[in-house]
Amino acid sequence: MDSVEGQQNPIGGREDGRALRDRITAAIRLGEDLSDADFDALALAAFRLQFTANPLYGRWCRHIGWTADRVACLERASEIPCLPVEAFKWGDVRTAGTEEERADPVCFRTSGTTSDTNLRGVHTVRTPNLYRLSARSGFERVHGPPSEDGAVVLGLLPGYLERSDSSLVHMVEDLREAGWALRGESPAAGFHLHDVEGLFQAIDRTVAQGRKPVVIGVTWALVDAADAWASSGRGPLPDAVSIVETGGMKGRRKEWVREEVHAHLQAGFGCTAIQGEYGMTELLSQAWSTGGGQYGTPPWMRARIRRADDPFSTESGGSTGGLNLVDLANVGSCCFLSTQDLARPLPGAPGRRFEVLGRFDHAEVRGCNLMVE
Repeated sequence: MDSVEGQQNPIGGREDGRALRDRITAAIRLGEDLSDADFDALALAAFRLQFTANPLYGRWCRHIGWTADRVACLERASEIPCLPVEAFKWGDVRTAGTEEERADPVCFRTSGTTSDTNLRGVHTVRTPNLYRLSARSGFERVHGPPSEDGAVVLGLLPGYLERSDSSLVHMVEDLREAGWALRGESPAAGFHLHDVEGLFQAIDRTVAQGRKPVVIGVTWALVDAADAWASSGRGPLPDAVSIVETGGMKGRRKEWVREEVHAHLQAGFGCTAIQGEYGMTELLSQAWSTGGGQYGTPPWMRARIRRADDPFSTESGGSTGGLNLVDLANVGSCCFLSTQDLARPLPGAPGRRFEVLGRFDHAEVRGCNLMVE
């Protein structure tokens, strides 16, 4: 792909939404060859588009002091303001003009396990092909492409599987449909609701066929499964198996810190490392961990750490703070999101590696409700 530098349009002549969507699609296909400069150029182009073509985001930006002139003059992508993820509860987070012409939108809803269980966030994905490309490309970077001796995705997602609007279930099913499944199995055949023995048999069957099981499970269900594995007399989990935890305890158990969760899972399964997936309904890309709670973003996504005491800050000076994420795949909604997670940056490529330490004490970050009137 040609360099995207120098293609940043002033806000008065901002780039067409479909053209920007196509450039981002090409950047995701480019993968690791996407330079930091090209990422920043795309982020700035997305900001200028979304400031004007996304009514909710644009109005929020104006509430915190941004003007069209300021947007047009911005040169540093690191200064782009990040919208609180709670905004997906306030209304339709939509960037007009980016829709895929021959694809039906997909609607995801949050699980409703935060302090306000009666109000669930809604993410209407009007770029479903771009979403699939992002999810598949991100998974492939960690677990390799679909192949006769490659990974097989298995899901242990009770609480999510009962919902037809879960982005996590959709992702797991799509990965299996893309080829990360045993030959002849349907995408739905990889899910195990409360049947841990069925999951264990699927692991055995997958390993016996020379494949590598990747078990993506909600944390509380994996804790139960680890206990069942330990009492089954099967011995340590085969080295070919990857356990990927995501989603937390969801009120099913007392929340544990990551070290407690991983120690329990390692002891129960008899394995040396617990991997992780960091994603959410509001994001179309995922960060993946191969162990130790250290996550890496795909090339089209960046992590920014803001000050813990200032929800509107854009950087923490390298210390622990709130996790902001820039996801170019979110061109159809909002690429710039502020989460409720506490994180710290890790050495290496700036913005590409981080560690999640937990959640803020308050479910709603102070200062994030400016749009609620």
